[in-house]
Amino acid sequence: MTRIRPVTAADREAVRGLIEGTGAFKPHEVEVAMELVDIALAKPGQDDYHPFVLEEEDGAVAAYACFGKNPMTRSTFDLYWLATRADRMGKGYGRKIVAFVEEEVKRKGGKLLVIETSSKESYGSTREFYIKIGCTLAAQLPDYYDEGDDKLIYLKPIR
Repeated sequence: MTRIRPVTAADREAVRGLIEGTGAFKPHEVEVAMELVDIALAKPGQDDYHPFVLEEEDGAVAAYACFGKNPMTRSTFDLYWLATRADRMGKGYGRKIVAFVEEEVKRKGGKLLVIETSSKESYGSTREFYIKIGCTLAAQLPDYYDEGDDKLIYLKPIR
């Protein structure tokens, strides 16, 4: 049994550990992820970042997602962060939290979810996951993050 709920201050270190534990993110990327958590915690009424955790029955944080509306658009949202604890990957938690994000985006009037990721080999399973959940690769920006590390932009229509 799991539940998805907004991040609380008590989740902060669990979220950091989860993101670091994936092995996919560089230290400065982890810091950016934590900045979004901190903004959401410090300003409860803000509407830019919506961080959620998927919690297991015993209270363990198993997955994390953060999304928000792109303010320059009418109905487009960005999925800023998505991570599943390394020892919980393959259990459907990623699908479950993305489905939750989709429902929240729909509830907020969203029509499109934009997801950015890296072309590096270490992100191969991430890219496969996005394809499996119905995303399409819309753009590839060569050498965006670094030489040989392209930015890939996936789109997921919200229905």
